[in-house]
Amino acid sequence: MSKTELDELGTVKVEAEGLPVSGLWVMQPEAKPDSRVILYVYGGTFALNRGPMHEVISARLATHARARVLLLDYRLAPEHPFPLAIEDIVATYDALLEQGQDPAKIVVMGDTAGAGIAFAAMLSLRDQGKPLPAGIVALCPLVDLTFSGGSYVANIRPRETTSDVELIMTLAFEYLQGADPRHPLASPALADLSGLPPVEIHGDVNDVLYDDAILLSEKLRGVGGNVNFHQWDGLPETWQELAPLSNQSSACLAKIGQFVRRRTSNPLSMTREESDQLVDAYQEHIKSYIQPHTADRIDQVFEWARVQGPDWVWPFIQRRLKHGALVTQDQVERDWLSLLFTQAADAMVLLSASRHILLSNEQARLVLEQKSPLELKSGRLVGTNEASEELLQQALDTLFSPSETDDGRALRLSTNDGDTMLVRCKRLAALPEDRGAPPVVLLRIIADPDKMPIDIESLQAWYDLSPREAAVAAAFAEGMSLTDYAEATDVAITTVRTHFANVKTKLGASDQAAVVRKVLVAAASNRWF
Repeated sequence: MSKTELDELGTVKVEAEGLPVSGLWVMQPEAKPDSRVILYVYGGTFALNRGPMHEVISARLATHARARVLLLDYRLAPEHPFPLAIEDIVATYDALLEQGQDPAKIVVMGDTAGAGIAFAAMLSLRDQGKPLPAGIVALCPLVDLTFSGGSYVANIRPRETTSDVELIMTLAFEYLQGADPRHPLASPALADLSGLPPVEIHGDVNDVLYDDAILLSEKLRGVGGNVNFHQWDGLPETWQELAPLSNQSSACLAKIGQFVRRRTSNPLSMTREESDQLVDAYQEHIKSYIQPHTADRIDQVFEWARVQGPDWVWPFIQRRLKHGALVTQDQVERDWLSLLFTQAADAMVLLSASRHILLSNEQARLVLEQKSPLELKSGRLVGTNEASEELLQQALDTLFSPSETDDGRALRLSTNDGDTMLVRCKRLAALPEDRGAPPVVLLRIIADPDKMPIDIESLQAWYDLSPREAAVAAAFAEGMSLTDYAEATDVAITTVRTHFANVKTKLGASDQAAVVRKVLVAAASNRWF
């Protein structure tokens, strides 16, 4: 297993101090003491110590969320049965608050059994009337110790001596030691889940815990909770085992990082009445300066904001009101487009004819700071070697020439060590005759084009594939043969071939090459966000 497969992304680890139990802080070197915190309750089926894989996961979360991750060593069964692990999480959360950590900058996360412990701790904090964190994340949660879900039978995985379900049940019974599995802290999915902060749930359709994730999501929605449920096909059987992260696992952890940033970026919280007052004041302020059709479009933005609740909308409005700024539809659209540009998944750069960078997004800055064929020198974009410099110069010479037909170029640039990136260059507008407005070229940088991620959900939506069919299609497009896929997933080769035949039919593909091409089209369509 190579270092790059389990890269911890330059994070540092520091032993946690001043807490009721031991733990490990995982963070980027530049992380500040007052930065956002992920309290990570790892899953060990109530009885297993944390392992190296949990540190890899923590490193990914720390990087994606720009947070400090606290990987906690709670007490384990059978020596320390229910509910002692829950009490450890509650005590640690209390200690963080006593140390001055803002609860609005804390997200509590757990995987598998750790998710059940984390939810139980949040229920305990709620019942004690204590401040709750900004959000909760449940990754493949085990939250029903009555084991009522059908996925425990449908997705059972036999092992050499015992099945995974038998192992989970055995360790769960050692954790309970006679306690009622229907107790709300033992099975949070059976509890009253009202009054909890926003929740993000990730479940895998092939996991024995899949129905626990569904049940938890439905119970939260039933009490009016704010919950997002993401379904995957390709997450690992266990997050305990040290193994390379799949594309799906990496995407899942990235989504969790986005959720953490979104929940902790702005502590502003408004009631419906307050938001309505703010909208009314804003509309009164601008009604004399905009056309009726523009007011209707702004009303749609506000209504969407009230339903979806993106925290950045309200500070934007308040800032405009505070400074008495007049906001036209053009300004509103520019703010939205700027946000989309900044958060684009690919590195994006606007370049002048002199190669000065006029505008770049966050991903572009990250790419240019790393070892790549391009770098920034004195505010100008240049190649790091002669070959890259020559290709870039030829493309820009063409794009900035007075040609009306040739406005795009695609370049494959390489470092001296063989690392590659694909750069798509496009002139945004025809050159004006009077040269009054200087032309610009948009560079879209796609690092390592040979490893374009394939999103299973996109395949399902794009081609109406089932989860299993989408998984087969993605694996085949990534270079895995049907025989190898059958062996890797322990599925009969006849079943895999049936799935693949269905894929060809639904894609309208005449041969295997057409399947790969259409799958990659769907993958490319999902790269912007």
